Amino acid sequence: MQIIHRKRFDNNIMEQFEKAMQIMQGMPIRTPFFVKSLFNQKRAAKRREKLIKEGLEVPPLLIISITKRCNLNCAGCYSKILHTNNDPELTTEKFREILAEATELGVSIVLLAGGEPLVRKDFLEIAAEFPQIMFPIFTNGLLLNDDYIKFFSKNPNLLPVISLEGGEAETDFRRGEGVYNNFDCNCEEMNRKQILWGTSLTVTSKNMDLLFCDAFITELLGRGCKLFFFVEYVPIAEGSENLVLSEAQKAMVQPNVDRLMASYPAMFIAFPGDEEQYDGCLAAGRGFMHINPSGKVEPCPFAPFSDTDLHYNTLREALSSEFLAKVRDNHHLLKEGKGGCALWANREWLRNL
Repeated sequence: MQIIHRKRFDNNIMEQFEKAMQIMQGMPIRTPFFVKSLFNQKRAAKRREKLIKEGLEVPPLLIISITKRCNLNCAGCYSKILHTNNDPELTTEKFREILAEATELGVSIVLLAGGEPLVRKDFLEIAAEFPQIMFPIFTNGLLLNDDYIKFFSKNPNLLPVISLEGGEAETDFRRGEGVYNNFDCNCEEMNRKQILWGTSLTVTSKNMDLLFCDAFITELLGRGCKLFFFVEYVPIAEGSENLVLSEAQKAMVQPNVDRLMASYPAMFIAFPGDEEQYDGCLAAGRGFMHINPSGKVEPCPFAPFSDTDLHYNTLREALSSEFLAKVRDNHHLLKEGKGGCALWANREWLRNL
């Protein structure tokens, strides 16, 4: 089994955690937790390394969409378009089982998405039971009230990541009036509680120059942001292909992220990032995989195809599914596709599988 890509991905994750340790110098009450987190990450990596030698490839990262519900109706939202079935959402008991097994297998990071994950406080309380795992929570921030801020302050392994499109004009245009102002109001309270928080920025052909502009980055840093996710736009919504990055723009995403990482006291992450350095797509368990709101295991959030349901299978069994194995075996054919996601560009091939 080829593991060179995994070592490279693990090393990149460790670089982010080491950067977090530098940042924590300005947040002294969080330093002990992040020292322990760095140790947990190294231990999890050794566990994955052991399992990969036994023939089981465990991704460092899981993405779990914990709900289809959302309090906004953003233009082009992939979740509302792809999560249209009426299957019931995961139960709290099943969610706890998934996280317990993920911990045992050596998963380092579980990214919680939706819908709007803050509508599932019960799930977030369960996530807090697993301090070995870091949980970035992708939220629009509108439900981030005083109770939630106290909750995140008490549980530093839960990291609120507020989705923006740029400044106030760009964010409110896509997400609705007042969304950016709400974000602005929450910054001060999160900083006062020394919460490590971040932002998720959807990178399109129209806003790329703004998002990577030093003035924009320094403005968010001044507000206390320490974690930046740059997510390439995927044209799930018909008629939005004009927002897709050009080849020239796409080629500049990772160099821009690397420049920012070297220049500023924050963590900067591109998704899907430079897939070339990993010899193709990292989905389907090579680096990450997705669990949808009803418990189906999918290669990634933009590839809504599955042969495994966690109501009937363990996470270990899901990682060995025939479908995911075929996707992984063809990773070399799934390189930088148009539209921010190689799997979305090859969705007819996936559907045939």
